[in-house]
Amino acid sequence: MDDIADLIRRLESLIRYGTIAEVQMAPPRVRVQSGQLTTTWRPWISLRAGDTTEWDPPTIGEQCVFFSPSGDPATSFALVGLFSDANPAPSSSPDEHVRLYPDGARIAYNHATGALSAIGIKTGLVQASEHCTVDCPESTFTGNVLVKGTLTVEKLLTYMAGMSGQGGDSGAKTVIKGDIEHEGSFKRSGGSFTSAEVLQDGHRHQDSIGGMTGGPQ
Repeated sequence: MDDIADLIRRLESLIRYGTIAEVQMAPPRVRVQSGQLTTTWRPWISLRAGDTTEWDPPTIGEQCVFFSPSGDPATSFALVGLFSDANPAPSSSPDEHVRLYPDGARIAYNHATGALSAIGIKTGLVQASEHCTVDCPESTFTGNVLVKGTLTVEKLLTYMAGMSGQGGDSGAKTVIKGDIEHEGSFKRSGGSFTSAEVLQDGHRHQDSIGGMTGGPQ
């Protein structure tokens, strides 16, 4: 009878539902609550844990299934990621892949519309040791853009609300090669303006009565 009772107990313990009761980060372990049973510290299943690894620890109250080889909970491991009333799915769309974070950040891709979104984040960083390319017909920046290196524009540069700048501490100057077409007034405030190797803001020439003109004001 004892052998039969032990066999039944082991069969019942092979696969059980439970919830995460405690989480330990190092080494990564969880304790699972299932009915009156609370396991010892046991590992949970991650998507990858080899040369490619993924870190996304479960949280307390998350539903799971724990498997016990030979029916012994002391050898169990947890399979996490079951939705529940306490932790519902972040989407009901069959076209979306969504990841929702506890601070409200949401990363989603809709494969029906081709739309990728990352909202609710505070900062972002893309770092590469060699090169990055953004390849699309149109891009929009709604805030300020700071370029700390050299900015090279291969095609037409346009602006709609004026342009201002300065040479910087190194005394750099602005050099434009090619024709310039100008409409409107031109006002110099400091520095000098040279065109076709002629200093325009200090240029003097002979007037119609044989005198010399004054320099530009």
